[in-house]
Amino acid sequence: MNVQSRPRGPAPRFGILGELRVDVGGDEVRLGSPNQRVLLAALLAEVGAVLSVDRLADILWGDGQPHDPAGAIQTQVSRLRGALERRGGAPARDVLVTRPGGYAVAVEPDQVDAGRFERLIGEARAASKPHARVELTAEALRLWRGPPLPELGHERAIVEAARLEELRWTALELRAEAMLSLGRHPDVVAELEVPIAGNPLREQLRGQLMVALYRSGRQADALAAYRDLRDTLVGELGIEPSAPLRELERAILQQAETLPWPASPVEGGADVGAPRRTHRAARGTNPALPEELTSFVGRQADIRGVRAALEQNRIVVLTGVGGVGKSRLAVRVARELTEDYADGAVWCDLVSAEDPSAVPDVVATALGVLPSERGSIAGLTEILRAQHVLLVVDNCEHVLAGASELVNLLRRRCPNVGVLATSRQPLDVVGQQVWPVPPLDVGDLGRGTAVELFRERAASADPTVDCTGADREAVLELCRRLDGLPLAVELAAARTRSMTPADIAERLDSRLEMLAEGSDATSPRHRSLQAALDWSYDLLPDATQRLFDRLAVFAGGFDLDAAGRVCAGDGVPAAAVAGRLAELVDHSLVAVDRAGRHARYRLLESLQAYAEAHLDERGELPSWRRRHAEHYLSLAERAAVGLRGPDEGHWVHLLDTEFANVRAAQNRACASGHADVTLRLPGLLCDYAYFRLRDEVYGWAQHALELSEASAHPARSAALLTAAVGRMQRGELDGALEAGAQVLAATSDDQLVLRATQLLAEIALYQGRLDDVDRRGDEVLERARAAADPYAEALGHLYRVHAAAYRGQPEQARSRLDAGWRAVERAGTPSLRAGFSYLEGEIRLDAAPEVALAAFAQAIEATRPVGNRFVAGVARVAIASLAARHGRPEEALLAFRDIVDHWRTCGDWVHLWTTLHNLVVMLERVGADEAAAVLHGAVHTATTGAQPFGADADRLRAAAAALRRSLGEETFAAAVTRGRCMSDVDVVTFVLDEMERLLTAQSAEGCG
Repeated sequence: MNVQSRPRGPAPRFGILGELRVDVGGDEVRLGSPNQRVLLAALLAEVGAVLSVDRLADILWGDGQPHDPAGAIQTQVSRLRGALERRGGAPARDVLVTRPGGYAVAVEPDQVDAGRFERLIGEARAASKPHARVELTAEALRLWRGPPLPELGHERAIVEAARLEELRWTALELRAEAMLSLGRHPDVVAELEVPIAGNPLREQLRGQLMVALYRSGRQADALAAYRDLRDTLVGELGIEPSAPLRELERAILQQAETLPWPASPVEGGADVGAPRRTHRAARGTNPALPEELTSFVGRQADIRGVRAALEQNRIVVLTGVGGVGKSRLAVRVARELTEDYADGAVWCDLVSAEDPSAVPDVVATALGVLPSERGSIAGLTEILRAQHVLLVVDNCEHVLAGASELVNLLRRRCPNVGVLATSRQPLDVVGQQVWPVPPLDVGDLGRGTAVELFRERAASADPTVDCTGADREAVLELCRRLDGLPLAVELAAARTRSMTPADIAERLDSRLEMLAEGSDATSPRHRSLQAALDWSYDLLPDATQRLFDRLAVFAGGFDLDAAGRVCAGDGVPAAAVAGRLAELVDHSLVAVDRAGRHARYRLLESLQAYAEAHLDERGELPSWRRRHAEHYLSLAERAAVGLRGPDEGHWVHLLDTEFANVRAAQNRACASGHADVTLRLPGLLCDYAYFRLRDEVYGWAQHALELSEASAHPARSAALLTAAVGRMQRGELDGALEAGAQVLAATSDDQLVLRATQLLAEIALYQGRLDDVDRRGDEVLERARAAADPYAEALGHLYRVHAAAYRGQPEQARSRLDAGWRAVERAGTPSLRAGFSYLEGEIRLDAAPEVALAAFAQAIEATRPVGNRFVAGVARVAIASLAARHGRPEEALLAFRDIVDHWRTCGDWVHLWTTLHNLVVMLERVGADEAAAVLHGAVHTATTGAQPFGADADRLRAAAAALRRSLGEETFAAAVTRGRCMSDVDVVTFVLDEMERLLTAQSAEGCG
């Protein structure tokens, strides 16, 4: 039974087209030994097939097999699984699966590069357009890093490697044929010369090279390529080239117009070497597309998607916020599709159309129609009726009615005209395919296309600009804060002529002023971020502009209900908010996420800054921020009640979702001295922060108490209690105790008195004052029953169960636990169920380890829907301790390492030290004696948390005695002294490094 099931992480991806490679979530997994690499490569060579233990043993060791090959293979598989799971991937047992008689790799084809390669080649073969075949084969060939499966030498692997190599040659041939059909003859020459040198007898490639050379005007080189092949064939094999190749040579010698060389089957036998036919141009048409003055970065998926959309639907509209790159994408797609339209592509920029009625005249000008021949919009469609042309209509948003009328007529009357339009909102056209153009990807590690764009444009601005080293993080930060918006990124990159990336990133709060007049764009709308946003904003009705500006007060998104409650009023009726918000979505000024039950909306950060500037200019920013804070204060009030009942999961999800807004409300209130919000919010969120280990909330409380208005405010005691809980979790137990006592002395509020008593009971528990735990637990029970509060009553029982268990009174603990469960059932709170399941395990830990293990697993499972990191953490400590006591040291090491990091990340030093107490015992058990002695010294001089007591202290004393015997008194004393001199932070660093060393040593030992 998997007692410590984990959230499903990213699926691993494997590479066998070159040296074996394993990635989890974009990070490469380093495998511990050659044996692990060979084992995994053998399984990947036959994905899905079960390889028997005997066969795997033969592959791994041949004649020199170990005494127990089945056990040795099981060990290697276990370590492979551990390597994958240490990276946070999907459960490794679902990937490296055990089957009757052997093992297999169970993955989707696309998780292995060879599988992706075969899929892409299949798609390329089936593609009807040569452009698609060129792109798909390029993507496929990029997957190759070297000869496949180099780790393996057995027969089946050699056969599989040969099959993959043959597919690679096929991909090269398919790509070359497609490029020849597009007339890209010089590119074919450049791509084929190196492969042919490596495989000089491949006649298909040789023929393609000859055609490409001939069509590039290099007849002599084409003939030399044939002679080179013939000399090799005759000299090495005694045979002549094939008949088709000989015919091709004869045609080249005769300088034939048409070359007799097989074309791609998809092309139906056309001569791939023949010149493309001259397209019949429309009368007066000017097919020139705008020149691309700078490099085109990224968007490959969009290009493929838009091209496919145009094949399925003749009318595609690219939408998106100003500066997102709609026009650049349209130019690139049009360039690639020009060859697919007999009459080419025509570019029409509607920015010069002053009103919708001017659209026909602007389009006619783009088509080259003489003024004397121009007529109505219907007459324009008559001119285009006989054309097979792609009409690209740019910037439709300000003349939407005129553009929509034209495109509707083209759809009905011109069956061979394709339309690719750009607009900040969809056209009013039946059957249009809307293609939202998103900002560029930023990427977690600086590998996104937004970062690539910044680097390229910065290099253009000044070749000496260095975006590596210290500047790398600054570039990543500014691309994130600019939301990957291409115009904003380009404007920021232009500033590198006078500023460093860090300078730019630090000044993004004033981005509208800084990102001005920095672009080389020909359109005035694209020379500053302000101008690009003004163009969209000015198209909105007044009420919609007002709503847009007010939405700037949200942080991290919002739902429709919040928008109505916060932003309605003063010219924006509550009933109109939904319609106005939909209008903003249509204008690409608000992004929408419909993945959940209710839609969520957000403004890009640059749009938020733009809208906020409007509020600030009108002096409205403080009042709308106050409305925002009041809304989230009300939400916190409702959540404080809901978190203690059966709907805890709903309220946790809601607070998690809205946490950025809650944070913004708190920080703004604190900055403006709004004591009511500043003190009340952290008090209301105490339960949420406690179980979710949200240390940030405790910091809010502490800062709130420092306000001058705090001393006399009625919410001060609630904030002080939250700050005290934070101090307790950080291990500052004496300070937390003092603050809790202050709350009891300062308040008469029954609920606050009850919660402060709970806090004092918990601190007494950590300090080992078990009589005080009993006394405070009884007080909690008495007050909870008087208040008819089953949630608090269950907590009172919880403290009393702990006290009995730690005294070594299992029967009394069991009785108290049963009474507590009855309160838990009345409350129905999942976190309480998790806590009492954990207690079930604690009181059975020594007497019935298997029962305890099941209870801990149940506790962890109960924490998942409510994000309870606190109970999940203590249950994981208990499971790891069980593993250490019952002879599974590697499993325990892995678990302890993750748990230590968990508590450190959450800032919970109380439980971090409890974990380290257990770790001393485990390190002594696995023979890491010196490390155990160092840690033993550290735990007794810790400045946070409490000293060990009871059974915990007994185990540490027993471990110390064993360490003295194994190390000797002098070495033991020196190690303990070293530990005592460490700071708390240094202790954690030492422990994590030591566990990593032990895990590496165990892995190496097993591999050897």
